[in-house]
This record gives sequence, C-alpha cells and structure tokens, in this order.
Amino acid sequence: MTTLRFLPAVSASVALVLALAACGGGGEDAPPPPQTGLQPTLASIQANVFTPSCAKFGCHTGTAAQAGLRLDPGFSWAHLYNIASSQNMAFTRVIPMNPDASLLIQKLEGTQTVGGPMPDDGPPYLQQATINVIREWIQNGALP
Repeated sequence: MTTLRFLPAVSASVALVLALAACGGGGEDAPPPPQTGLQPTLASIQANVFTPSCAKFGCHTGTAAQAGLRLDPGFSWAHLYNIASSQNMAFTRVIPMNPDASLLIQKLEGTQTVGGPMPDDGPPYLQQATINVIREWIQNGALP
C-alpha cells in the first residue's frame, strides 16, 4: 500500500518532465547548441565553427566557394583578414580589433546590408555565445 500512495506523485513528475521535454517542437528553429570548449583562436573557431558550419559543399569551400570566400582549413585566415568583400568592396570581411565593422560579424548576427545572413542554410543560425567568441578573436587582433 505504501508504494501506491507515491504513484500519483511519480506519475505527475513524469508527466511534467515529458511536457517540458516537448517544449520547443521538433527543433527545426532551435539554434545549434553552443560550442563547448570554443576558444577565441582561429584554430578553435576553424575546428568548431568554420569547418562544420561554413566549409560545406556548395558553401565556403574549394575553388567554387561562394563569394570567393574559402573557410576550409588552411584558407580561412587569408580569405578573411583585412580582405574586402567580393559582394561590395566597401566592406571588409574581418577588421582586426573592430568586430562591429567586420562583415563576418554582421553576416553572423544578421545585421549586414550586403548579401544575406550566414550560415546560408539557417535558420537555425549560430548562437550569440558562439558569435561572441568570434567577436573576441577579432577584438584580440584576429591572429592566424
């Protein structure tokens, strides 16, 4: 009999957990989870953001990279650092120590006035915490 007294409480707890788990729907509009261990270095950003999210077939990889911007390993820094955008030469992809003026940040945050927000296959887009690490890398000088 003692076990039966607690059964309604357990059932209610299970129902609450299931209801909370159902919040948010199928996840199509949920941003990707924050990158654990992401550091404000090019190596970390390359491994955790550029390679999995940007350097994909039909996007920013290889000789046919969109907007001539290669973000695959070994090419990203040379295609970002103080490089004018091929979409509008008045914009610079990454301006060291100036993330707000860097087109990369504007594209990631969706505040750009040229082209569309990135990643192109979003939403979901990158979480602000991930973008903030990229901002920090640029603020620190966007070193290779």
